[in-house]
Amino acid sequence: MFTVPIDGESFVLGRVVRVLGGNVLIAVYAESLKSVREIDLDVLDRAAPIFLAVTMDLRLIDGQWSLVGEWSPEIELRLPRYKVQAGDGAFYEQHLDGSMGRSLTAAEAERLPNYSSYSPALVEMAVRAHFGHETWRPVFDEIRIEGSA
Repeated sequence: MFTVPIDGESFVLGRVVRVLGGNVLIAVYAESLKSVREIDLDVLDRAAPIFLAVTMDLRLIDGQWSLVGEWSPEIELRLPRYKVQAGDGAFYEQHLDGSMGRSLTAAEAERLPNYSSYSPALVEMAVRAHFGHETWRPVFDEIRIEGSA
């Protein structure tokens, strides 16, 4: 687990879901905390993340996102799927590791996003916007988990 700052006093928790070379797939949770002593793993086990994003591991390496422990939820997240268009114009499923899966129907291709990596700064901006400390931008919808507030 690691912290993502909201403001100078509070933070949310994130966790690395999958390591992808120099990138990581992270999940960010909504509970605002002021101290690591406030972390309640029972509450976290029942929580659904608000953001899921592929980002660089830079903030973890340089310590701007402080590591605060290890935790794996009781129920693992479903990994995202993406679309990729082949030279023949057809769309195929693309997995996190870059491998291609089955061909997609037009409806599936419309619904699935293209694979994208987002800067750690954008993740922080989305967290601040979630708490009303920054203007919401449409790009934040790309990392927001459907159904989260």
